[in-house]
Amino acid sequence: MNASVWIGAVAGIVGTATGGALSIWSGRWTHKAQERSARTAQQRTRAAAAAEAALTELLEIHRDFRVARTSDEQEWQERLRRLHDRIVRVQVLLHSIPDSKLRTRVREDTFYMPLSPPDDIRTGSERRVAIIDLCADAVACLGAFLRDEGLPPRSAGVESTRNLWPEWKHNDDSHFYMWEPDDGESFD
Repeated sequence: MNASVWIGAVAGIVGTATGGALSIWSGRWTHKAQERSARTAQQRTRAAAAAEAALTELLEIHRDFRVARTSDEQEWQERLRRLHDRIVRVQVLLHSIPDSKLRTRVREDTFYMPLSPPDDIRTGSERRVAIIDLCADAVACLGAFLRDEGLPPRSAGVESTRNLWPEWKHNDDSHFYMWEPDDGESFD
């Protein structure tokens, strides 16, 4: 055999090996890209489901405090218990949402709902309106997330509620988790 035959055979083998290796690499790369895409789609689906469930809880809070017009202490305590239960469910659902700004904003809103700062001089009606405002802000934020929009600006009512605690730094969500109410805390 002459040299040109050997060169042709070696070139054929190298070409076949290179083509096979590129084919395998391309197949693996495509498979990993599809896995990443599927994982991202699953995360988005879970996040949307969590946002919708959180919206349901927040709309129940909104309804509950919008129709509340009683001075009956027992009814207020029951309303507060339901508020705490719903806030806990919202905060658990937030763990499935990857948007950290959204999580912080909704946690902050739900954090302030049941709280009163020391020496709070607001009436029960003013506190009820603050809960409604905070709830509406959280609902607007979750709705914006579901529509792939940016977070809306805070309303004046939400800002005034936040400013009841001016000494707090609102930089991260590490301290925006539920506090249990003291016994006897009410909206009177």
